[in-house]
Amino acid sequence: MKLVNPILSKRILDMIENTKHSALILCIILTLGIHKAFAQTSILDQAKQAIEDMEYSEALKLLDSSLVIHPTWEEHYFYRSVVLQKLRRYEESLGDINTFLTIHPTNAEAVHNKATILSDLRQFQESLIFHQKAIQLKPNEAQYYATAGIAAFDLNQFDLAEMYLKESIAMDQSVAITHSYLGLIYILQQRLAEARNPLDLALAIDPDSYHASFHRGLYYRLSGYPDSALFDYQRALAIKSNDYKLHLNICIAYLDMKMYEEALASCNQSIALNGSLAEQYVNRGVAYLNLERYSEALVDFDHALSIRPDNVRAQLSRAKVFYKTNQMNKAIEAAGKAINMKPDFADAHHLYGILLITTGRKNDGCRHVETACELHDSYACETLGNVCGK
Repeated sequence: MKLVNPILSKRILDMIENTKHSALILCIILTLGIHKAFAQTSILDQAKQAIEDMEYSEALKLLDSSLVIHPTWEEHYFYRSVVLQKLRRYEESLGDINTFLTIHPTNAEAVHNKATILSDLRQFQESLIFHQKAIQLKPNEAQYYATAGIAAFDLNQFDLAEMYLKESIAMDQSVAITHSYLGLIYILQQRLAEARNPLDLALAIDPDSYHASFHRGLYYRLSGYPDSALFDYQRALAIKSNDYKLHLNICIAYLDMKMYEEALASCNQSIALNGSLAEQYVNRGVAYLNLERYSEALVDFDHALSIRPDNVRAQLSRAKVFYKTNQMNKAIEAAGKAINMKPDFADAHHLYGILLITTGRKNDGCRHVETACELHDSYACETLGNVCGK
């Protein structure tokens, strides 16, 4: 068949040729897109499985390699942030979650994750702000209220923390740590009668809960049952043996039971893990004092005061060392300092009064003993009757 118009025929042939190329290019583009999407999904699925299996280093390798080749795969930043947080590489984790949030600023899970990373970085005020933002984005998520409550707790905002924890419990009563922190708030607010129930609930939900065991141990110790406290502390210790605060509380429970060698060992363990608290040295000093190792006790009390110059227990304990070693003038000076630091400290008034009486200043001494008795020190009231005749 002969084409009548050669120019028209050329255009038709060009269109046919271009159409053939366009179809081929389109086919290649679609194929590459499918392969890219498949590769992205495949790597992410492998990484998610590694996270689920707690193989965080393997998950990190997968996500690192994918982001080197394809730095725009934003979902991979989200999961790499999760992995880095698990590996305690918090600054890097924060960087990745911020990258994800620049693209998805209203993703509630990402906002919540950022809040928990900020808590890990001990940036509690900023953490609470992002917890509250996550709640606004997803107001029916019990976990968000629970972690917001813990963030408020870390800021010593106990009323706010209690409100969030109770909101979380109202949505989901099956989370042990929520009950545990509610119980701890009651303890710190000296609401011991209310503390027992949430702590018991926490351990009923999860008998292996570290926080619940630790917190109920604290409840028992402050309620005057150091043997029961030790039982719960030992449960916590079996779960997590490297918490210096737990070892410190075990030390204090042993002191309450007058088991001074055991107290010394626990305080030593606490200090070996992290010797940053004045109370560690005060309590170890008390153990030394009761073991009549006075020079070591005095070193610890002095060190506690170098950490916290306002630690009244350390100051009064120095007075007790001086009293035991017949250094009366130093003892009187130290006890006087303790009273100046805390004028309503009954134990300080009692010791100061005894020191004054011992050095011949009975009238002055009895006035301080009487003050201690008025501050509800039963031993001071006995001294007042036996020594001062009142």
